[in-house]
Amino acid sequence: MTAGSSMALSRVTSARLGLVFLVLVGLFFFRDSWLPNGTPYTSYKPSPAAPAVPIVHGTLPDLKPVDILDHVEHNQTSSIAAKPAVTSLRPASTSLKPVSSSTSQKPAPTASQSCATVPGADKVLVLLKTGATELYQKLPTHVVTTFTCVPHFMIFSDLAQTFADIPVHDAIAPVSKQFREHHEDFELYRKLQKYHREGQDMSKLKGDGGWNLDKWKFLPMLYQAFEAAEKLDGIEWFMMIEADTSVSWTNLLQWLKTMDPKQAHYLGAQNVIGDTTFAHGGSGVVVSRHTADLMLRNRNAIGKKAYDEKWEELTSTSCCGDEIIARAFKEVGVELTPAWPLIQGETVSTVDWTTNHWCTPAITWHHVSPIEVDSLFQFQSDWVDDHGWNEPYLFSDIFDHFIARHVSVNRTSWNNLSQDQKFVSAALAQADDKDFYGLEEYEQKSIDSAEACAAACMEKNEWECVQWMFMPGRCHLGKDMRFGKSDDREDEHWTSGWVQSRLQKFRDRFEGCKKVKWHG
Repeated sequence: MTAGSSMALSRVTSARLGLVFLVLVGLFFFRDSWLPNGTPYTSYKPSPAAPAVPIVHGTLPDLKPVDILDHVEHNQTSSIAAKPAVTSLRPASTSLKPVSSSTSQKPAPTASQSCATVPGADKVLVLLKTGATELYQKLPTHVVTTFTCVPHFMIFSDLAQTFADIPVHDAIAPVSKQFREHHEDFELYRKLQKYHREGQDMSKLKGDGGWNLDKWKFLPMLYQAFEAAEKLDGIEWFMMIEADTSVSWTNLLQWLKTMDPKQAHYLGAQNVIGDTTFAHGGSGVVVSRHTADLMLRNRNAIGKKAYDEKWEELTSTSCCGDEIIARAFKEVGVELTPAWPLIQGETVSTVDWTTNHWCTPAITWHHVSPIEVDSLFQFQSDWVDDHGWNEPYLFSDIFDHFIARHVSVNRTSWNNLSQDQKFVSAALAQADDKDFYGLEEYEQKSIDSAEACAAACMEKNEWECVQWMFMPGRCHLGKDMRFGKSDDREDEHWTSGWVQSRLQKFRDRFEGCKKVKWHG
């Protein structure tokens, strides 16, 4: 080998050794800088510093509530919802959060994420009433929203089953066999048992006598809850809702603090049948522990069998279970305390935005869809993160967030529920419509166009008309502000509008809501 060849080989060898050295240095640098320190990597791990909270909600700081009106669906952040505690006294498990490495700092839970541990939360037992035909459509949303804040709750249906690992109690089971096996109201109940045994889809039975069966759930489920509460430490209040009810946890807890659970309380949105004033079940019913104790003592004094037989006979001739429980409360001397409009039977879209509501905390809504339950829960979470647990949000806050921008313009294919004054052409008039030829000239012209209908509204005094809706041949005016709903899928289509100057004048009257109205 020549001298030149030896020198060339030496240079190649040196170059290779240098390359190997650089690779080794790079590997050591990568290990020390990027890999976890001696701990196997895992995508999820417990957060030991955080309190036991039900769910990691809104881990992105700029996550906003889903808009009820636009039905926008947000992607959920990567988190695992722990199972909330139920009446069986299972504790809520620790939330799991995604981490990038074992040395990552875990963010402290926000105020809304700690909703199950806020003072007063463990003093309320929430009862949700539903039915087996709708359970899988409506219950899941409550499990991942409402019940993540509720340490103690019971779910009642017309079938005993398990949803995930949450027990669903049969509210009908305590009713005597005489009624369950022979009365016509229980035909659906008997079908549900058969469908369940055979593994059939029980939603196929929806609408098949559910209303007649529903009234039998009220009193038995209350007594099951009252007796369960005796095994729980410190329950002071019972809150009954339905699967299409939305409840504000922060507003409810703040409201309950204004009352004494050692007094007899039975509260809700008042309805009247005959001589009975009762709380509407779907809007929400609140009962104090003292009232529950009075009921239990009365039942025990009479004898459970005799007591139940009496109320089963009365239920068989009554229209409604919420009316029946009012009569049972009245028997122990507890009359309804009206709680409307805090306890509310309307939705955000159908409620009238008037002086009754504007400065009042919004506690419940009824006839809400699962997406509305979720949207209102997300709104509450953001509110609590911004304002804490001691400042209620009012109907005016709900209006500003969900409604205000949508009523700033006229809307086509939209029914805003204006019904106070109706102007209808002679060709379309029904028996209860005003005589078209007896109307004022501007009222007659109102049926010609949306612009003419809006002009007719402006001809009225401000307390007579704040909104209107038009279709050819019809003009309806409304004295109270409502939002309404799309009629895009209906046979008839309206154009709706709101008088902005009058809405603003109304808002100016209550600027700031200096006094919160806690009682109806």
